[in-house]
Amino acid sequence: MSLRKTAAVIVCAVFFGLLLLLYAMFRGNIQSGFDGLERQAVTENLRRVQNALNRDLKNLEGMAADWGLWDDTYHYLQTGDDAYVEANLTAQSFGELRLDVLALYDASGRLQAARQYDATEGVLFDAAKPVSAMTEAAPGLLRLDAFEGRKSGLAFYEGQPCLIVAQTVLTSARQGPAAGTLIMAQMLDVAKVAAIAELTLLDVKLLPLTSQELPPGLTDALAADPDGGYAIRTPDATTVSGYALLRDIARGPALVLAVSMPRSIHQQGRLLERAMVGSLTTIGIMFGLAMLYFVERFILSRVTGLGQEIAQLGQGSRKRVTPLAGNDEVSALSRAVNLMLDELDAARAHYVMATRAAKVGVWELQPDAGLIVVDPVIAGLLGYDSPGQPEALALWLDRLAPEDRDSLVRPGQHLFDKPTFERELRVVAAQGGVLCFLCRGQFVPGADGSPSRLVATAVDITELKQAAESIRALSGRLMQAQESERASIARDLHDNVAQDLSSLKIAYETLLDGLADVDAALRQRLEAASGLLARTIASVRELAYGLRPPNLEHLGLDQALRRLSQEMGQASGLAVSYAGVGLEGLDVDADVAINLFRIAQEALANVRKHAGASRVEMRLIESYPKLILRIRDDGRGFDAVREHGDCPGEASRPCMGLINMRERAGLFGGSLRVISSPGHGTTVVAEVPYAGEVSHAQQTPAHR
Repeated sequence: MSLRKTAAVIVCAVFFGLLLLLYAMFRGNIQSGFDGLERQAVTENLRRVQNALNRDLKNLEGMAADWGLWDDTYHYLQTGDDAYVEANLTAQSFGELRLDVLALYDASGRLQAARQYDATEGVLFDAAKPVSAMTEAAPGLLRLDAFEGRKSGLAFYEGQPCLIVAQTVLTSARQGPAAGTLIMAQMLDVAKVAAIAELTLLDVKLLPLTSQELPPGLTDALAADPDGGYAIRTPDATTVSGYALLRDIARGPALVLAVSMPRSIHQQGRLLERAMVGSLTTIGIMFGLAMLYFVERFILSRVTGLGQEIAQLGQGSRKRVTPLAGNDEVSALSRAVNLMLDELDAARAHYVMATRAAKVGVWELQPDAGLIVVDPVIAGLLGYDSPGQPEALALWLDRLAPEDRDSLVRPGQHLFDKPTFERELRVVAAQGGVLCFLCRGQFVPGADGSPSRLVATAVDITELKQAAESIRALSGRLMQAQESERASIARDLHDNVAQDLSSLKIAYETLLDGLADVDAALRQRLEAASGLLARTIASVRELAYGLRPPNLEHLGLDQALRRLSQEMGQASGLAVSYAGVGLEGLDVDADVAINLFRIAQEALANVRKHAGASRVEMRLIESYPKLILRIRDDGRGFDAVREHGDCPGEASRPCMGLINMRERAGLFGGSLRVISSPGHGTTVVAEVPYAGEVSHAQQTPAHR
């Protein structure tokens, strides 16, 4: 066995033995500690949500005390004067107080007034029946023991949970006798729970005791805990959920508060385990390096001389190392070094040839000194002479295109804001032409650690840019030819084929006119043939309309999109809505209009085929100087980043629809974005500059 193998076996054996021993000692303790921290975090989040509910309940108690200890409320329950209701129980009052239900009972327990506020509509309506049902289910609301009594907590209003406060009505001086009871309630609806979730930055749910989302046996376990404890469950490997029982105003079980959060702490424990393994690995590597050092120092002494010669190679004072005699590893290494140097020389020559053939060069920027070093390859492409030594930066800045030069030296902009540099720069050649270079580079830190110079490559992409422009122009002409051919085919289908089929249908229908005693079977067959011709005519006309929509030509883009959305809704059963904004008096070029219409057609077809949506919203917005087409659905969505450029869910098959939509938008210097994620629908946004002028009476600064 060679020395290298012997040393490797010793180092690996010691390293893996130490690693396994330490990992077995620490693994269980670390993960259990992080799991305890995770349970503590879930418990604290449950307390935060409960504190938020208690804070809302305290605010409601304060409002109930303000209204219940008020002379006007006391006077109303004594006299029944309706002026109090008209002046105070208004939609504005409910909206400002964020109050959903208010009821007043007199001292005999008779309901005097009950109102419920609909925040979405901003109106009040009578709530006598549901309030009476609530107080019958919770009679303790009207049985306040103390003189200035108050009860607060959870209750159910029409089967929906709410925060409720019952307050004895006294005078403003807190004198009696008690005139009755004031009841205020705030609904714990979806919007309220969402507000609490937004406030606490948590995933919060209020679940009924019988909810299927609760783990089996959880409700009984929470109800049996007299201290109102918490339960923590991990439904899957990425989520941890905490549960707490919420009791109603009569201290009975009412709801279960559920808070979910990602198992980030658990994952931190996992990461710490990995870090521990990494640390142990590092320690083992250091241990192995130490072992190898001693082997190197005391056994492989011949390597020392070879190392010195290799160091001289780096300094440039030596071209080759002295080959060592023998057949061991050191001798083979000396021969391998010489072979590597030969290959490096050959590679360097090939590199020079390749850079010249590929029109690639290297340049270095020293902004503090105002100098730049340009590869002679780049200078030769432009027709300039370059010594390959530092030159004045201003000289090369003057050779840049004005727009690119302004973008580089714009006030307030610093090239060193990012660690890397990537930009296309246009340079005026000595003969007067303009070459485009793709520059990529990295900033090199100085002695203080801050970037001091930029080292970058420059690739001549002028021909690529010209080819891309040619392809774009060709694509535009192909699409124009396609639309022209579609219009020709549509006219031929409508004017010739459809007319001939209509004449044939009329001939079938009148074939037996004037004939007596026609066989019923023959007449039935002719009627069936006539029906088939009618369906064929409808299909031909529909095909013609699809090839060249007449609505677009006669009614304009706005009305054509409106008709398209209506036809889509009728054909598919989807709820398709359309709205145009700022399109009055707008003159849109025909090519822009037909391409925007085709983008909308393709997007709606994708929704119908792939999205599984129930609603689609289409908007066309004029934002000078662009038209913005936005189509949003509530379907299943897809990973727009991973499946970019492919059909959703079919990453192996290119999606020509999306490619076609992007090309149509790019014909006019526009863009198309697809925003989607699984389970959150899809939004397609096309922004296209339009031809024509705005005829609005006044333009806002945004239009200019």
